[in-house]
Amino acid sequence: MRNKAEHERREQERKRRSISVGGRNFDVDSGDFTALTRGLDRVLQSGSAPGITAAGPLRFTDPRPQSGRTQATGRTRGWRYGGGTGRGLTTAQREAIGYVGEWYAYQWLCARYPDSMDETGWVSGNRRKAFPGPSGDDGLGFDFRVGSGSRPYLYEVKATGGEGGRFELGESEVRAARQHAGNDRWRLLVVTHALTPHKMAIQMLPNPYGKRGQGRYREEGGALRFSYLL
Repeated sequence: MRNKAEHERREQERKRRSISVGGRNFDVDSGDFTALTRGLDRVLQSGSAPGITAAGPLRFTDPRPQSGRTQATGRTRGWRYGGGTGRGLTTAQREAIGYVGEWYAYQWLCARYPDSMDETGWVSGNRRKAFPGPSGDDGLGFDFRVGSGSRPYLYEVKATGGEGGRFELGESEVRAARQHAGNDRWRLLVVTHALTPHKMAIQMLPNPYGKRGQGRYREEGGALRFSYLL
């Protein structure tokens, strides 16, 4: 009985230290995502994640209109991951899911902007887990900058292991979204089923504060957490 209990304890600890991508487990507790990145590369090369590198028309996915939307005010600490399946996850697991989402988003953007997107456009703190050089900045209000001119496109990524439908914006993200409310240059990329390659999908959603996003999101709980319906 003692050996069985010890085995179960170790197994639970292993599960809390790791995430599973496409049936393969990766220890993420240390914050070193080298093995995870190699695993994501293998997923990409195998073609198990359709739609990432097959560039198609760049179109917004407009959530269905919702009634009762209130103007977002107040402050929140920020929650970088979309969805609603994060209960029970450790901080390391949530950060790893966020990284997986940004890694897929990077590949997606490179395929759709072949002439203007490269590793320098990945500007969030997760960049350092994939590339050497600048460490990135999580206070910009977006994760990717596409284009080097005066009017780049800015992409904020929200990732979830589930179907999505919710996301939360941090203070810097709200500032950037409001700053660009008069145009379509600040955008959301929502990565759903991030840990299941054959189900993973990326959708480009409009700015909640912009004209295109008006009436399409519902604020929840008095914080800057939004829900949407596709």
